[in-house]
Order: sequence, then structure tokens, then C-alpha cells
Amino acid sequence: MKIFDIQFLYSVVMVAILFGGTVFIHELGHFLTAKWFGLRIDAFSIGMGPVLWQKTINGTSYRISLLPIGGYVALPQMDITGSAFENEDAKKGKLEPVAPWKRIIIAVAGPFMNVVAAFVLCLVVYNAGKPYDPGPGPAVVGWMNPNSVAYEAGLREGDLIREVNGDRVHFWTDFQIATSLNQRLELQVIRDREVHYVSGLETERNPLGFLYLPGVGPIEHVEHVLAQAVQKGSPAESAGLEPGDILHKINGEEVESINFFRAQVQESEGNPLSLTILRGDEMEEFQLSLAPQFDEELGRWLIGINLGETYQEVMVHPQPVEQMHYFSGVIFRTLRGLIRPRERGEAAGGIGGPAIMIGSIHQQVQLHPMQALWFTALINVNLAIINLLPLIVLDGGHIMVALFEIVTGKKIHKKLIIAMANTMVALLLTLMVLLTFKDVRFYFRLNQWRNENAAEEVNREPNDTPKVEASPEANANEDVGPE
Repeated sequence: MKIFDIQFLYSVVMVAILFGGTVFIHELGHFLTAKWFGLRIDAFSIGMGPVLWQKTINGTSYRISLLPIGGYVALPQMDITGSAFENEDAKKGKLEPVAPWKRIIIAVAGPFMNVVAAFVLCLVVYNAGKPYDPGPGPAVVGWMNPNSVAYEAGLREGDLIREVNGDRVHFWTDFQIATSLNQRLELQVIRDREVHYVSGLETERNPLGFLYLPGVGPIEHVEHVLAQAVQKGSPAESAGLEPGDILHKINGEEVESINFFRAQVQESEGNPLSLTILRGDEMEEFQLSLAPQFDEELGRWLIGINLGETYQEVMVHPQPVEQMHYFSGVIFRTLRGLIRPRERGEAAGGIGGPAIMIGSIHQQVQLHPMQALWFTALINVNLAIINLLPLIVLDGGHIMVALFEIVTGKKIHKKLIIAMANTMVALLLTLMVLLTFKDVRFYFRLNQWRNENAAEEVNREPNDTPKVEASPEANANEDVGPE
């Protein structure tokens, strides 16, 4: 078997284990508490779909099912509609109603197990470390395009972003979410221990339709800046620069980032630049000299290369509590966007479905095992919070109905609860279908954008292919543009 096939198979297996394990842990919480309270448990399945193997022990059918995407536990006494209590077993006294407080504990147990699992994974990540990712890092501006609107408005490298449109910001992802939900931004930043305000920032849409703030990026651990492509007839080609050359120094200063290199080219105002480059596997050093040419159409100095970066693999050890804070903050910020009139449209447009989630896990598995575990912890927290929403068919719905019974001493009318449950099931199934269709369209547009981006000429305007904040997969393949 080819190495590619083995790696692909490994990725598929890991996705099934991590995603399926998240759902399994959730159902295990319901199972254990139901067993503790002595409820009747008809079935407990590892996996979904057709049953491959089953064995009945003490009235419970333990199953292994075909699709390794989770599991389920069949608890007739937790039937929110009450229909289970009208069958023959109930009439013979074999199926008794369960006290509302017990139903609340059983319902909470699933999300609780997900939170516990997430914290355990965070402990593993803390001890083993994970590759650096700017998202969970501080909201510090790591780089800026000096020609950007944000720079003109007063934002600077090193600024710590504390608030966006009045909302507190803790992590870089908080800033990304805020920019993706708003067309206009008002920032409060900390610079040299003083509070500064940056206002009037207008976001733009990237080629995939998501809002972003151009010319601004997080702290990145850049290893090398290199020439990805060289334009024919350009100063770079005349000087002998070749694709793949590492731009080591410019005018004697080490090249730390793409934006540093671009700034040096613009500051030259056409005067000759001295470049030290590294070439080949042996990193052979060459000295080149070239003079930038002014492009009247773009209004800037160019040397005719397409710039790229390689990054160091820096391992970090985030505190478990900090990781949990990050996970819950991301989810609650997204939910808050869905109920705000000014953000609702963008928030709804940015929601991904099952395909996006599974695709994201697949990407994390390919990046690093610890990155995959960290992302699985995020999914566990996500599943816990979503399931506690007060929707009839979710755990939160069971809690809501049980609380109603405790407060009023009455049950909700059967016809009403059945109608509510059926309506919610229909809505959720419709939503899943629509989100899946939307996910497929997104991946189609992403692939189309990549193909178009790869075919573009290298003399396009820098930063006209922006970072796609809404999709980590798109970020990993960004072409940062020519200089």
C-alpha cells in the first residue's frame, strides 16, 4: 500500500475515533446516570446505523453498529412526549414515570461528560504541548501592511486589542470573529501601557464572501521569507533571483517577515537594494543587487516576485483553564452574534455543518496529533453548550420540561409537546440538510478559488488574496501576493 493511502486511512480512522468518541462520551453520561437511578435501558450502542453485533445483558442490548460516528442510548422513560408510557409494559407496571429532578440529572450528565472529557484532553495538551496557533493566542497585532486602511487609521504592530465595538477581546480568534460579523469596527487597544482608540475601520469581503480586516495579522513565528515566483523581465529576474530562494537579508538587515521586506522595498524609493539570499538544500549564500521599479497603476515600488513564508513549529503548553475559557468564549460569541440584529446575517452565513466539522477534524489530524486532540476538546465543549440550549429535542429541552413540571406541578399537554417535538425534529433535519448543502458549496468555491489563485499572474496587487479567517483550511493555502 502506498504511503499516501496509509496516511489517508490513518486520517479517516482518527476522524472516526475523535468525532465518534465525542458523541459516545456524551451518551455514556446519560447511560451511567440512568443506570444509577435504575431506569430501564433498552439499548446502548457504540456507533450508529445497522447493528453489526449485539448482546443482551440484564435486559439491555449492548451493540456495535456499522457507522463509527457516535452512539446512542435508548431510554423509554426519558421520552419527552410520554408516548412510551402508553404501551403494554407501562400498563403492566413495568415502565414507571421518573421524577423530574432525576430526568434533569440524566439530561445534564451528557454535556457534563463532554466538559470533563474536554478538560482531560486539555490536560494532555498542556503536558505534551501543541503547535503554536495564533487563534488561541493573545489579540496582539503581529504584522501590518503599511499601505492598509487600518495602518492609516492608527493601528500599529504590537497593539493589544482589548475591545471591538464595545465587546471585550481576549484571544486573536475573538478579534477574527468580530471582524467577520461587522462591516465597521471601533477598536480599543493598549499601546505602551496606554489606551488608544482606532475608529472608522471598514472590513472587506474576501473571495469566499467572508468579511475581514485587510492588512492586519497576528503574531507568527516566521522561519523564512522566500520568493515563490519571479516575474519575467522584472528587476528580480535581471538580478538572478530564482523561485524558491530564501530572502535572508535586505540591506544588511535580517528579513523577519513579508511585511518587513515589503516595507524596505517601499522605503528604497527606487534606490538599489542589497539582497542576501540562501539557495538550495545546502543553503548556499549569494549577494544580489537590484533597483525596484515604480508601478504607476498600483502606485508602489515593485521588484517582481511573489512572496511566501515558512513557519517554525513552536510548541506551546496552554493552561487547561485558559483552553476551556477559549473554547467557551468562541462558542458563546458566535451564539451572541446570531441574536444580534446587526450581526445575525453574517453569523448565520458563517455557520458550518457536519461536513465542515468533519473536514476540520481531518485537517487537524493531518497537522499534528496534539492539534487534533485540542480541536476535539473544542468540539466536546461545543457539543455540551449546544445540547443545553432550551430546544425540545435537545438535553436543554428535557431540562426545560422537567423544570416546568417542578414549578407548576403539571405536565405539558401531550398534543402540545408532541407537536413541538415533531416541529423541532423537522426543523433540525432541514437545517442539517441545508448546512450540508452549504458546506459542499463552500468546499467547491474554496477549490475553485485555489485553482484561480494558482493561475494568477505574479504581478497582482499585494494582499488582494486575503487571509480567509472563517476557514483554517483556506488559511493554510493562502498565497500572500507579490512584491
